[in-house]
Amino acid sequence: MSKRVRIARLSIFLAAGALLTYFLLSRSGSMGFTLSNIFRALKQADTAWLLVSLALFSFTQLIRAWRWQVLSWDHKIHFSKSLPLTAIHVGLGHLLPMRLADVALVGLFKKYAYLPAGNGAATVMLAKIMDVIAMGFVVACSFTAGLSGPVVYVAASASLLGVLSLFFLPVILSLLARPVKAIMGEGRISNGWREMAEATEIKRGRRPAVSLAMGLSIAGWTVKLFMFYALLRAVGVNGLPMWQVFTASAITDLTMALPVHGLLSLGTVEAGWVAGFALTGVTGTLPGGLSVIETGFSMHMLWLFMAVLLMLGGAAVLLLSGRKGNI
Repeated sequence: MSKRVRIARLSIFLAAGALLTYFLLSRSGSMGFTLSNIFRALKQADTAWLLVSLALFSFTQLIRAWRWQVLSWDHKIHFSKSLPLTAIHVGLGHLLPMRLADVALVGLFKKYAYLPAGNGAATVMLAKIMDVIAMGFVVACSFTAGLSGPVVYVAASASLLGVLSLFFLPVILSLLARPVKAIMGEGRISNGWREMAEATEIKRGRRPAVSLAMGLSIAGWTVKLFMFYALLRAVGVNGLPMWQVFTASAITDLTMALPVHGLLSLGTVEAGWVAGFALTGVTGTLPGGLSVIETGFSMHMLWLFMAVLLMLGGAAVLLLSGRKGNI
């Protein structure tokens, strides 16, 4: 993909995010009134529930950092590097458009954890597949607990597709290795591709690690969905069944995982929030007086703040460890 095409694609997603943000904010008929409600919700947010949200969010990053260690196979990432890199990756995921944070993480793995680029890319790919499996599993379970419907089948199908991807991904990458070599020649890209194909292979000796990583993925997603529930309580929304919160939150987070969002993920996250609640039959005003859209923007701002706060902490840890290493 040429630089001009990448710039054009980035511009399209940035413009789409801005337009979607404008559309959602003006949907109530008065953008000023909507913004006023959002700012009031942020100003009056419950401090205790915010701290609970931050603690749960931090716990999800601990779980993800452990999972990076497991999925790095023989190139073990030390936890002192894995945790701050996780915080930086999550923060960049909120700030940068089009999943550029994943590309940045591969570079960060190589620079700070000495993980080869091919292995780093494979680690990220495996984690993404496991996220899909875990999300489908957790949402299917939570939705079944509240109401049967098409979401159960969609979520279960996503889990099944993810499981199949775990086993077929190495085959697909290996089949593509030859044309990649023919096009790019023998060099860094083709070598990195071979590393990536090998690192995604679920060998017999790796199966216990895969099972552990899958368990961590499910645990991380479950904790994160409880984080969304705590954020709802922080902005004054109470009384919604847990299965509705879990489903809406999962759809919201899915928009973060797809390369379709713009700067700060504005617009796309809120659209996912509205769509998620619509799937559970919830529209209009939520308990507490905020509309679904106002709640989505309020929670997104708090979620973004927590992500950036932890990202800055992770960056500080890396900088300090780098200075100590130079002394």
